[in-house]
Amino acid sequence: MFALARFSIAVAPWVGGGLLTVAILSAVTSLVVTVLVGQVVGAAPDFVAGGPDAPSLIAFSLMVGALVLMFTVDGVLTVVSNMATTRLTYDSDLVINRAISATMTASSRIGHLESPAVSDESRRARGIGNRAIWVGLVSLADLVRSRLMAIGSAVLVGVLFSWPIAVLLLATSGLVEWWSARMSAVEGVSWRSGTKSGREADYAYELGMETAAKELRVFGFGPWLMDRYVRDWRAGMVPLWRVRRVAALRTMAVYAAHLAALAIAVWVLVRDVNTGALGLTAVATSLAALLRLAMSANGVAAASVERAMSPLQALRSLPETALAARESGHGNDTPQVSGAKSFFVDPPRPLSGPPEVRFEGVWFRYPGSDVDVLRGLDLRMGAGEAIGLVGLNGAGKSTLVHLLAGAYRPSAGRIVVDGVDLADLDDQELAAWQRRLAPVTQDFLRLPLTAAENVTLAEPVNQERLATVAATAGVDAAVGNLPRGWDTILDRSVSNSGELSGGQWQRLALTRALYAVEGGAGLLVLDEPAAALDVRSEAELVDRYLRLATGVTSLLISHRFSVVRNADRICVLEHGVIAEQGSHDELLKMDGRYARMFELQAARYVDGGADA
Repeated sequence: MFALARFSIAVAPWVGGGLLTVAILSAVTSLVVTVLVGQVVGAAPDFVAGGPDAPSLIAFSLMVGALVLMFTVDGVLTVVSNMATTRLTYDSDLVINRAISATMTASSRIGHLESPAVSDESRRARGIGNRAIWVGLVSLADLVRSRLMAIGSAVLVGVLFSWPIAVLLLATSGLVEWWSARMSAVEGVSWRSGTKSGREADYAYELGMETAAKELRVFGFGPWLMDRYVRDWRAGMVPLWRVRRVAALRTMAVYAAHLAALAIAVWVLVRDVNTGALGLTAVATSLAALLRLAMSANGVAAASVERAMSPLQALRSLPETALAARESGHGNDTPQVSGAKSFFVDPPRPLSGPPEVRFEGVWFRYPGSDVDVLRGLDLRMGAGEAIGLVGLNGAGKSTLVHLLAGAYRPSAGRIVVDGVDLADLDDQELAAWQRRLAPVTQDFLRLPLTAAENVTLAEPVNQERLATVAATAGVDAAVGNLPRGWDTILDRSVSNSGELSGGQWQRLALTRALYAVEGGAGLLVLDEPAAALDVRSEAELVDRYLRLATGVTSLLISHRFSVVRNADRICVLEHGVIAEQGSHDELLKMDGRYARMFELQAARYVDGGADA
């Protein structure tokens, strides 16, 4: 509870602290109202009868006025509490999402993103329904108010009526809250046991609503995916439902005990009234205090606060879990210590030049796999050299790009850039290296932003540079046909927006890479850069690229030989190693793997085959 209170104040000091203050004031106001109600009820008969002991008009009016004022104050506090609750909800939601996002994006490597432990901890941090923490924050103030009101009401009952009754009701109220909190904790454990099924349900939902919405509907997979979503969701919730069913009778017994205690208290009060042991003022005050004490048993708030504790703990431990995933070698993120000083932050030479890259005996396998994708690979990319890389699907071409970008560390061996091992870089230095890369991957980025922002990303827009690289990539005409040109949002769900075809999106991705090169990036990586273009367009694109790539280290990856045949050197990746390398003509003379692959593809064009 105290940890949640500290988090509330940390999220929004004024709002969180103010909400707790309002809860305290509201509890005090309710107790004052209880006392004033007793005073007014007790004084009313004498005031009406006008006897010698009757209060004066002024005194009675002051009591009634004070009661009305307290009711008004209580109403104002309720409005203020609702406003603060709404603000705290938004602020906490922002802080929670930002904390999770910051953890996931803290490292320039991506191994922790593929860790099941990190994924589960992230889902636990959001809690049941993705709102456990902020519901707990809101319920905390309500619980503070209820407990203060319970203590105050118990004191009134004890002083005016009976201490045993006060203790009994206070005990049963505490029992209700304790049981509710305990059941919430047990439910949390049960819910966490279904986290894996919950993640699978989330995946099915995102697949059907976002990732592959069009394809699934075209092929009629919607009902099948919905059945899978429901099945996975239910599998994740079954442990929770089982706990609730088992505890249902005990929960009813706890609440029945609390109601029985209240019934006993009322019976004793009625008995004392009949015997004349209590005056009218004491009876009215005691009855109001009894009811407030009974209603202060806030099991819902106690359960919500307890339900928030596990997600809060997960939120705090998430950075450590992600760090452990990286340091334990998940995703081959095991740190390799070196005394060499990186030049990426304190460079002895400009960062904008073309780098020299060497893969030295690099081995690599993906997390959770026992298959080595790369097996002692050696490759040198000279500064300013254009390297073509070919190989069958699954040979490891894209994996090599991930390693080159520092997204993973090699399982063994090293990747050296201008004499510096990438494994020696910290996150800041690695980010500086990644800014020197201009990649275009097979799964190129499609952001629901403006066309210009899809190219420049976080950089300021340079219109002259943007126009130049757009013309080079051949996307200028397509952008010119959009409703607002470069300022058009590329998302059909937005009004006055536009969309591009698959080939146009690929040209836009190339524009992004060329924009980065013009801005100083020294290594251009094209991973299947023309997969969505026809042969004629591809040839024009490659010609433009080769004219621009002078002085830039470049890596061209493709299954189309029209892309790589004019590279300075072509490397054939097979069985995790570079099996052959040389110029196009040299490789043909070797009559090896490259020559056979080239002849097979060339035969398709001779026969009037496909565009690929």
